Amino acid sequence: MTENNVVPFVYLRLRIAYFCEFAIWAAWAGTLSVFAGSSLNFTSNEVAWLYCAIPFGAIIGPLFIGPLADRYFPAQNVISVLHFLSGIALLICGYLCHTGQATFPLLMILLLLSGIFYMPTQGLLNSVVFKSLPNSNMGPHVFVFGTIGWIISCLLIAAVFGGEKSYNFFFVGGGFSIFLAIYSLTLPNTPPKGAEPGNGVKRNFLVTTFGLDAFKLFKDPAFALFAICVFCASIPACGFYFVVQTPYLSQMGYPSPVALGTLNQFSEIFFMTALSYIVIKIGLKAVLLLGMFAWCGRYIFFALPGYGVAPDYDFVFSVIGLLFHGFSYSFLYVGAYMYAEKKAPEHLKASVQSMMIFLMLGVGQVLGAQIYPPLAKYNQPVAANAVVSVDQLQSASHVDLKSVLQPQEEVPVPIPNWNDAEDSWIQYLDLVAQTKKLMGIKDTSNLRSIDLGKLLKNQPLSAELIDSLNESELIQDGVKIKYGENKREIVVTVQYKKSDLKKICEKITSGKLDYSLTRKDWLAAQAIGWKNIFTIPALFIAIFLIIFLIFGESPKDNKNVQQE
Repeated sequence: MTENNVVPFVYLRLRIAYFCEFAIWAAWAGTLSVFAGSSLNFTSNEVAWLYCAIPFGAIIGPLFIGPLADRYFPAQNVISVLHFLSGIALLICGYLCHTGQATFPLLMILLLLSGIFYMPTQGLLNSVVFKSLPNSNMGPHVFVFGTIGWIISCLLIAAVFGGEKSYNFFFVGGGFSIFLAIYSLTLPNTPPKGAEPGNGVKRNFLVTTFGLDAFKLFKDPAFALFAICVFCASIPACGFYFVVQTPYLSQMGYPSPVALGTLNQFSEIFFMTALSYIVIKIGLKAVLLLGMFAWCGRYIFFALPGYGVAPDYDFVFSVIGLLFHGFSYSFLYVGAYMYAEKKAPEHLKASVQSMMIFLMLGVGQVLGAQIYPPLAKYNQPVAANAVVSVDQLQSASHVDLKSVLQPQEEVPVPIPNWNDAEDSWIQYLDLVAQTKKLMGIKDTSNLRSIDLGKLLKNQPLSAELIDSLNESELIQDGVKIKYGENKREIVVTVQYKKSDLKKICEKITSGKLDYSLTRKDWLAAQAIGWKNIFTIPALFIAIFLIIFLIFGESPKDNKNVQQE
C-alpha cells in the first residue's frame, strides 16, 4: 500500500483511540476529590491516597505489561484486555457508590487495580502509534486528540452527568474504557517482534518478565543521560504543578481559577499540533531542551508577582505561565516518548515506552507530588484562617456538632472571600458554565456566600467600615472543617462576626488598630510564599537543562540494532 492510501485511515483510527484513552482518565481526575470528600466523607489523606492510583499504576503496571507486547502478544490485543479490566474496576466503583457500599479500602483497591491496568495502555498505545504511522515524527498529530478527549470528557461530566456531586463519572470512565477495549481490536496490527521465529534470541526469564530488557539501553551513555535528565526534570513538572495550580490561582485572587486552568489544555492543542514540524526542523535534542526551558520559564513567570516585578502585570505573568503548559508538556513529555522510540531497537519498542511511562508518569509524578507539602510548610501565610467559636457553626450534614466538638472549642475556618467586584472576561473561559448556559441548565444551588468585594464595593477595609456591615450578610454555607483524631471533614455554615474580621485585620497589620487594607493586602496575607515555591523547582530543572545541553545527543533510529 502507498503512503497516500494508508495514512488518512490510520490517523483517524489512532486519533479515536487516543481521544478515548484520555477521556477515561479525565472522567474521574477532576471530580473524585470533591465527591469523595463531600459525599463519601473521606478524609483529605484518604482522598490523596485515591489519587495515588494512577502514579502507582504507572510504577507497577508498565514494567510487567510492556514485555508481553514485545514478546508474546500483539500490542492492540493487550490494550484491549487491559482496558476491559480497568473499565470493570471503574464500573464496580460506581456500583458501590450507587448502593451505598463504598468504603475507602474498597475504592482504594479498585482504583489501584484500575490504574495498574490503565497506565500500561499509554505506553502500548504510543508504540502502536509510532509503529503504524508512515513518519513517527507525526505522532503529535495523534496525541493532540488525547487533549481534546480530556476536555470533552470533563465537559460531559460537569454539564450532563452531575459533575462532582454524582458518582456517574465512574460509569462514564468505565464506559469509555469498555468501548476502547472493543475498539482496540480494530487498531493496526502491532505484532510482538521479540517472538518472531528464527531470531535466535535467548533471554533470562526474570529479566523479560519484569521488563528489565528495556533498561539495557542504559548501557548506551547517550540514552542513559537522556533518561536521567528527563526523569529528573519530570519530578517538579506535572506531578508538582497540578497539586499547586488551583491553590496558586485562588490565593492570587484571580477570577474563575478552574476556568483559567483550561488555558493549559488550549495551549496544549496548539503546541502539540506544532510539535511534529518543530521536531523535523530542529531535532529532538533541541525539542527536549526547549521543553525543560519552558518548565523553568513558566515557574519563573508564576514567581514574578512575589518578587514585586511590575505589580500591575501580575495577572499577565500568571496567564503566560499557564499558556506555557502546552509548550512545556508537549516538548518534554511527548518529546521524550519520541526520543525513546528512536533509540529503542525493534524488539523492545513497547518495553521502552512502558519504561518511560514508569519513570515520568510513575516515579516522577509520585516524587513531584511530595515537593509541595514541605515547601508550603516553610512558606506559611500571615493569616491562614479565621478562628470562630462552636456556637457560630451550624452543621449542614447528619453529624451533630455537639458530639464531635467541645462547647468552648475554637475552630479554624477559611477567611471570607474578597473577589474583584468587576465582571471579568475570564468567566467566558469556564467551558462548563458556558456549556450549561447553552444547554439551558441553571445552577440550582442556594448556598449563601460572603463576598467582601461586593459588600465593600472595593473600598479599603477599615475598622469603621467593618462596624457599618450587617452581620446577616456575613454568613458562609458549605464550609468544611475537620474534627476528631482522624481529621474527618464535616460541612457547616459559619456565621462570622464583625469582631472576627477585626481580628483578621489586626493580625495582617501586626496589631495595628488604625488600618486601611486593600484587596491585594487581604489576598497577600492569605497566600503562601509562592515566590520560593516556584523558584526552587525552576532552578532544579535548570540544572538538568544545562547538563543535557552540554552532554546530550540527538537520537538516531535504532531499527537495525541487533538483539542481545
